[in-house]
Amino acid sequence: MLHMTDDIEIIHSPLAQTYSAGGHSVDIQIYRTPDTHWLLDVVDEHGTSTVWDELFETDKLALEEAIKAIETEGIGSFISKAHNEAQAAEPALLKALAQEKIQATAQQVQDTMGPLSDEELEELDQFLLYGVDNDEAMTLDILDGYLHAIAIGPQTILPRQWLPQVWGEDGAMMPPMDSMAQLNHIMGLVMRHHNSIIHGFEHKPAFVAPYWNTYEYAIGEFEDAESWAHGFTAGVALNRAAWKPLFDSPLGQQWYRPIGLLGEESFSADQDELTQTPAQREQLAQQIEDSLVNIHAFWLPLREAIHERQTSQRLRTKVGRNESCPCGSGKKFKKCCGSASELH
Repeated sequence: MLHMTDDIEIIHSPLAQTYSAGGHSVDIQIYRTPDTHWLLDVVDEHGTSTVWDELFETDKLALEEAIKAIETEGIGSFISKAHNEAQAAEPALLKALAQEKIQATAQQVQDTMGPLSDEELEELDQFLLYGVDNDEAMTLDILDGYLHAIAIGPQTILPRQWLPQVWGEDGAMMPPMDSMAQLNHIMGLVMRHHNSIIHGFEHKPAFVAPYWNTYEYAIGEFEDAESWAHGFTAGVALNRAAWKPLFDSPLGQQWYRPIGLLGEESFSADQDELTQTPAQREQLAQQIEDSLVNIHAFWLPLREAIHERQTSQRLRTKVGRNESCPCGSGKKFKKCCGSASELH
């Protein structure tokens, strides 16, 4: 795939793929410009990116290096190591950034988990409004609702699954950019905002700060979370079937109701009546923070159970590359399910 901009061409390798094992998945991203060798970037399910310092003469060598690193460490250990290194680097990085002693790379920005500053939010808002040439691209309030649904929902949704919808692009992880530096910077802002939402819910008590606009009418100012709620429902729609237990629960229906009334197209027969005035919409918006806390708590046992299952799977004996493949084909593992062309 080739993304062209005015100043730079970003060439994505057809060998880029998702590697899944032991209940985990990582995205192997391989790309270059016309004048460089191939860059290798492995993004895990938490959005943490591991970037190789060296460049590769061919995309095949880059893929082989990625798979070798993942299989040598084990995918669970590979992800844990990346996450731990990101956390360890965070305090020193944030201090250096605050003192403007270093220029942040995409990896460094992505590894910082703090919320975006007002200035960074404004920058991201302006980019979404004017920097993406697509009428289907999200605005900042829609993006915030979208990321909240992804952060607190029943399943882990990988960036490759949700990023294209942000830009309104068909399968594109990022829209065309003027430079690689700009691409990395914007990606860093989006991923950091996503991570800060997740970390907010991990606090005790949870720190919940959804972002939506306030509008001025002749009768006064009112909060309006319609666009935010539309984004949340878009996040739910990524895997609506997985949300069914919440929708089947009387309490779940109650918690989701203000979001559904504001964000769903046809939520209930009384929807128009209950969302007609700015005051009504503000009243629903003011119920959303409590709803988010309760929805997060509803799915937490499931997410913890999945984590425990994945941990158990990581502790199982790994199949050796020269052993018979457990799928029963009779071939060696490295020639069957363990080959680059047969990764599951």
